Amino acid sequence: MVHSIGSAFDDAYPELLRLARARLAREQAPISTGTLAHELYLGLQHRDELRFGTRAEFLAYAGRAMRSLLVDMARERLAARRHAELVPLTLGHDVADLAGGTPEQLLALNQALERLGQIDERLLRVAEMRAVLGLEVAEIAQALGVSEPTVKRDWQRAKAFLHTTLDVAP
Repeated sequence: MVHSIGSAFDDAYPELLRLARARLAREQAPISTGTLAHELYLGLQHRDELRFGTRAEFLAYAGRAMRSLLVDMARERLAARRHAELVPLTLGHDVADLAGGTPEQLLALNQALERLGQIDERLLRVAEMRAVLGLEVAEIAQALGVSEPTVKRDWQRAKAFLHTTLDVAP
C-alpha cells in the first residue's frame, strides 16, 4: 500500500517520537522530542508528491529530513553564538567520536556525509539512518532492501570514510 506523507507520519508517529527522544538525549539540543517530530512533519507536509510503499521507506526518508533539521539548528546556534552560550551537540554512540560536541563539528560531519553521498548513495543512507536516527541494522536493511551483513559492511565503510574525512582516529 502506498502512503502519503500524512498517513505515513501518522502510522510512524510513535516510532518517530521514540527515535527523536533517543536522538535528543544524545544531542542535548535545546528542542523537545515532540517539537522535533512536529518540525519534521511541518517540513514534510507540503511534499504531496512523496509516496512511501512501506513504513521503513518513510523512516529512511525521515532520517534524511531529521538530519537536515539538526544541521539547520546547528547553523542557527552558530549564528546566535554572540548572544547565547552553545549547548553541546553530538551524534549517536556509533559516531560520537566523529561528531564531537559543537555545531561546527556537526556541520563538518554534514559536509563529510554530503561527500560520502557523492561517492556512494547507499553508504550515505546507511550512515544517516544509523547516525541520525539511530536505527538498528535490521531496520536499515529492511528500509534499503538489502541484507543485514551488507548494512554492517556499508556502515563500517561509511565510518571509515568519515573518520578519514574528518581526520579523527578510529
